Amino acid sequence: MTWSQIIQEYLQDGTDNWLSKLLGVLEWVLWVALIITAAAGAIYAIYVGVKMARAESSDQREEAKKRLINIIVAVVVTIALILFFNLLLPLILDATGVFESAFGDPGAGGESLAVIAKTLLRI
Repeated sequence: MTWSQIIQEYLQDGTDNWLSKLLGVLEWVLWVALIITAAAGAIYAIYVGVKMARAESSDQREEAKKRLINIIVAVVVTIALILFFNLLLPLILDATGVFESAFGDPGAGGESLAVIAKTLLRI
């Protein structure tokens, strides 16, 4: 389930609001960022690997090795965070009922966030 689908599910009146559009664009931007990060990290890792192989001294080799490790860690962490925010976080929030409490039944105890959000999103 994606962010846009969750917002559409809990704002059940079928309006095409700016929040679902914004989240749809952000999802797309995160997928593009994932592709660019992976490609740039792979290209730079290959460059540093070649530089390490051609190093003339052990100091240059050690410096290239440190850079290669930093590149790999940075790319893995970035990819993991993008996947977490795009895939896992919406599922976790939906499973724990965060959206139900936020966008719940307005008759359950006064005006819920769903009524406030629907009012604000129509402006």
